[in-house]
Amino acid sequence: MENAAARPPRVLHWALALGIAIVLNVCFFSIGAIALPVPQYSAYCPVQGGAVPQSPKACDAAGGTWIINPAGPAPASARANAPAGYCDLYTKCQQPYQNAVNRRALEAFALMATLGITAVITGLFPLGSSAISSGLSYGGALALVIGSLSYWGTAGNWIRLLIAMAGLAALLLVGWKRFRDER
Repeated sequence: MENAAARPPRVLHWALALGIAIVLNVCFFSIGAIALPVPQYSAYCPVQGGAVPQSPKACDAAGGTWIINPAGPAPASARANAPAGYCDLYTKCQQPYQNAVNRRALEAFALMATLGITAVITGLFPLGSSAISSGLSYGGALALVIGSLSYWGTAGNWIRLLIAMAGLAALLLVGWKRFRDER
């Protein structure tokens, strides 16, 4: 029988487990930042210097899209002085940039999910301390939640359902393995 006086208080167990969960996710985010750098807007849409093109031909030559001003409810005298349109220098570069951001979000989610699942599974094994095992399990579950939330806006409805079901399965597995009722 173990000496109760030699055991640390239960609150220290939970403090250690919580600390492991938080620092584990800080490590995961650092790995993600190193492995998957965020796309820089300026790499896709360089800052245009000089005057903005004032004609469709000049706009096209500058890599922009000419946007025609719609005839709106403004009085005819105001419309007569208004330009026929304007040059949007960022329309063509915005979509490739957004595609790169979405691709990075998917890759970051996959990385966080992989690291999170690995931590959950590792936490299921006895590692000498229940606080360490709990910290790894909770850290892995937290990584799954954070990774899912970061990808949530980009994912479609079916992907969201699969993410939610996988998260629930992971939490049920942790609960079943770590917190079985003694009967």
